[in-house]
Amino acid sequence: MKRYSYILLLAGFVSVLWSCHTTEENYKASYDIAVEATRTGERGEVYRQELEKKMKNTDVVDGDSIRLLSRYFNVVKDEGEKDAVQPMKYNVVVAEFVQLFNAKSYCLRLRKEGRLEPFVVYLDKQELYCVVAKTTDDLSVAATFAKNHEKYMKLKAYVPKVWVLKRM
Repeated sequence: MKRYSYILLLAGFVSVLWSCHTTEENYKASYDIAVEATRTGERGEVYRQELEKKMKNTDVVDGDSIRLLSRYFNVVKDEGEKDAVQPMKYNVVVAEFVQLFNAKSYCLRLRKEGRLEPFVVYLDKQELYCVVAKTTDDLSVAATFAKNHEKYMKLKAYVPKVWVLKRM
């Protein structure tokens, strides 16, 4: 009898431990709560101001408004490449990252789609890595790509609004 009670107690203990493990949904829920907390109060106001700035159109091209910024930037060379990609005058930015690893990972996934020749650039002043999906010397082509990027790439853009980076 004592033996069965130990087995029953052990089975109950194992079932309690088994049911208390964390899941991906738990992690995502806690992450979403933490992100929402950073977007409220004083930090939330700064976040909203930055988001409004990133959504603001700056120029009109072919009767349509786009966000066009002129910046100095450096092309980040991949280890496997012999020469870095030579960007043209207008570059369509589809993702922004603080860490180089994330930018290279996104760029690699875009490259695997096979339709684009993306590359990573570094903006010194903002300390930001940007993934450029399209480079061209024609502003009209860049604006068209920025407005209709879903037609040219399957991946979701990691910027609030796809924008054009003009090489200075």
